[in-house]
Amino acid sequence: MFRYAQGFALAAVLGCVGFAAQAQDGASVTGGAAPLAVQPSPSASLAFPSVFGVGSAVAAPSGTRFVALSYVSPREGISSKDDDGDVSFGFALGNPVSGVSAQVSVNILGLNPFAESGSVSASLSRMLRAGGTSATFASISAGNLLGWGDASGSEPTYVATLSHVQAFPLANGTELPMQFSFGYGSDTTLSDDGLGTRGPGAFFGVGMGLTETLAGSISFTRSQINMGFSLSIPQIEGAGLSLGVYDITDNTSRQQVSLGLSFAF
Repeated sequence: MFRYAQGFALAAVLGCVGFAAQAQDGASVTGGAAPLAVQPSPSASLAFPSVFGVGSAVAAPSGTRFVALSYVSPREGISSKDDDGDVSFGFALGNPVSGVSAQVSVNILGLNPFAESGSVSASLSRMLRAGGTSATFASISAGNLLGWGDASGSEPTYVATLSHVQAFPLANGTELPMQFSFGYGSDTTLSDDGLGTRGPGAFFGVGMGLTETLAGSISFTRSQINMGFSLSIPQIEGAGLSLGVYDITDNTSRQQVSLGLSFAF
C-alpha cells in the first residue's frame, strides 16, 4: 500500500522545471506540482516515476520547501541564442490527502542578466483516491502571476492535470512504479511553424522507475515529444538531477536540451 508520508512526501516531478526552462519568453511553471527532488518509490526499491516536460498533479505535503535550477541550450530553442537558465523556489501548504495542498513558487526567468524577469505561479492539488499500490491526484494551476520585466505583460496561464501513480508487480518480486499524467493548459502547445508561439492544448506523459535512483519518462503535446531522465542523489537528502530533450524530433524548430538540479527540504 502507498505510504504518503514516506513516499510522496518529496517525490513529485523534476520534469515540471520544464515549463519555465523551455519557455523563457515569459511563460512560467504552470504544470501542477512544484519541481521537487525525486525520492524512492513508496512501494518498491525503484525510483519514483517522475514525468519530464509536462505537468504532474502529485503534490508535496505541507511544509515542504524547494529550490530548482534549470539550464537549457539554446535559450527559447533558437540556435543563434546563448544558453540560459531559470531558478524557481517556493513552498507547499496543506494536506492533499485529507484536504487540499497549495503550492506557490517564484520563478526567475533567465540567469544572464539574473532576475531581470520573472513571475509567480500557484497550484492546488488533491489526492482523489489511494488504495493497494496506486494513487490518483488532480490539480489546477496558474502561472504568469505578478510578473515583472519581460513577463510583466504576459497573460495568466492555466493548467488542469490528472496524475495516476501505480506499482505493477514483476516476476522477481519487485514492483515497477509508473506515473501517467494527463492534462490541458492554455499555453502547453508550441506552434510547429518555428515561430515559438504557445497556445492551448492537451498533454500526456508517462514515467517509470528504472533503478533505485533513476527514472525515465516520455511526454507528448500536439506538436512535440519530450524525453528525459531524473536521478536522485542518495548522499544528499532531497536532492535530484534531471536531463532531457524537449521536442526530440525538432518538429517545432525549437528543440532544447535541459539540465535540472532541485533540492527539497
